Amino acid sequence: MHATPDTTTAQLLQLPPLYCPIDAAVHPDLDSIDRDSQVWLDRFRLYTSDIDRTWVIARHYAEAMCRIYPEGITDRVTLTARWLHWIFYVDDVRMETAVTPTKLASAIGLTSHLLRVMESPAIEPAADQTGPIAALQSLMSSVQAVATPTQLYRFGEAHRKWFHAILWGMSSPALAGLDEFLHLRMLNAGGAASLSWSEITIGEEIPGAEFHSPAMRALQESSFLLMALDNDLLSYNRELFIDKTKLNIVMLLARLNDCPPEQAVHQAVALRDRLMTLFLRLREQEQPKLSAPGRAYVADLAYAIRSNLDWGTHSARYTAVTPRNQLPPSNPAPIPLTLTDHPSDSSTEPLPCPSIAWWWQQLRT
Repeated sequence: MHATPDTTTAQLLQLPPLYCPIDAAVHPDLDSIDRDSQVWLDRFRLYTSDIDRTWVIARHYAEAMCRIYPEGITDRVTLTARWLHWIFYVDDVRMETAVTPTKLASAIGLTSHLLRVMESPAIEPAADQTGPIAALQSLMSSVQAVATPTQLYRFGEAHRKWFHAILWGMSSPALAGLDEFLHLRMLNAGGAASLSWSEITIGEEIPGAEFHSPAMRALQESSFLLMALDNDLLSYNRELFIDKTKLNIVMLLARLNDCPPEQAVHQAVALRDRLMTLFLRLREQEQPKLSAPGRAYVADLAYAIRSNLDWGTHSARYTAVTPRNQLPPSNPAPIPLTLTDHPSDSSTEPLPCPSIAWWWQQLRT
């Protein structure tokens, strides 16, 4: 990894192997989808400066979505790449962790406006309109042309949960303990919104009784939390030295267990490995009885877990330990990461966290 002048390589936290016996895949039209998303980025100016634009390009957002949806309809996967550029602009530029009441009120107003755009009939913005509202209007015009009413409803509700969690985190940055933290991280990392594209990209609707069943919800939510914790592991060095955030599983466990980060990172990996074990067992149990779109959705959940690691280890969003008011390194070294087929903790006992312990109850003994 590249380091800032006051950060030595020795100070950077090294990751233990992560349990992930899931094969990688990528959409065959990645290059054209990436080119489209950059044109769309410039059309709506979803960046704050030329330096910020360079950062956005270096984060390879189109690749992230092409790894989640390697089998999706190309035109619709193209929309997911546009969406990721848009949502990260909203998240990174228009939302803040430490806020005043005025900034929080502004964020509430913005998210309310964005949700209403999602719920309203499509309005194509004028050619000279830029910014997040116009970009979302353009995006929703394309989404509404291909998605069913049920898919659109699920899309909006997933974003409602995400925005609620972002506002929760903005208003209450000091979390009481592990259970509250895991509940928030499951929601505010945006997994539900990212995977709300799954049935849209394959063009089929998942039956409601199947999509909302307790076992499917446990599959969904465990994967969302797993990806959030992997984000914490990949971003720890940047968050510690540059972003100065305290909303990270390694930092939380170090505080709760009064131990150094080098010990807390192993505790965090054991926790995420237990979640991976749960996800894989639930997938094996539920997949045979699902409909074709339900099976495709569960496959995308798995692709998303693997995508998050493959993309995250070389995206400048995590690799570049450099302030964002400076240009990112032109060729930053990837984050060293080893994937393993053996969990550091293979327990199938529920975590001692009431908000998620019910996931393990969906396993048939």
